[in-house]
Amino acid sequence: MELKEFTVGELMVKSYLVSKNNKAFIIDPGAEGKRLYDYLKNHNLELKYIINTHGHFDHIAANDFLKNKTGADILAHPDADLKFKDPKLNLSQLFMNQKIISRPLDRSLTENEEIIFEGLKLKVFYTPGHSQDGISIYLPEKKVLFSGDCIFANGVGRTDLEDSNPAQLKNSIEKKLFKLPEDCTFYPGHGPKSTLSVFRNRVWPAMS
Repeated sequence: MELKEFTVGELMVKSYLVSKNNKAFIIDPGAEGKRLYDYLKNHNLELKYIINTHGHFDHIAANDFLKNKTGADILAHPDADLKFKDPKLNLSQLFMNQKIISRPLDRSLTENEEIIFEGLKLKVFYTPGHSQDGISIYLPEKKVLFSGDCIFANGVGRTDLEDSNPAQLKNSIEKKLFKLPEDCTFYPGHGPKSTLSVFRNRVWPAMS
């Protein structure tokens, strides 16, 4: 398995491309679709899945470009579909004064669902709080977590948005993510990677 990280768009979203056996999936293609597609093409990778950790515009803006170029399936929580088609709900109208939309879901992802990608297991955790459609993707064999905007290396996703809920975010972190191995490396939607051990023992106590 190879993991390639891209920083894209004005909000510097982290897009993660995971590949194996010349197949790939991408987490949160938030912008710069041509750049992402060129990498796929130049490395002879077939994109199978576009996975969105939630439906905010900065995580979905390159969905359509990649879908049109590759035919990859778009996967996200079912509630993300509402944001995909509504610039008000996905916040592009509010924050960017633009109308960013995405084609609809091909497959919904819900709590404890599993995806098998080239022999790798991807487990879905429903982690609302920053957004009601928030999910995190865990690869147990690799102890790798894609946390979206649930947790960051030095903090958590903002909870002052219309569909945010601080109590839900706390529950997502303590009841779900903290059940994963502490040596798990997590890759957030913004900023550098970290480990759950560092987050749990240093970052989280400082926020309480």
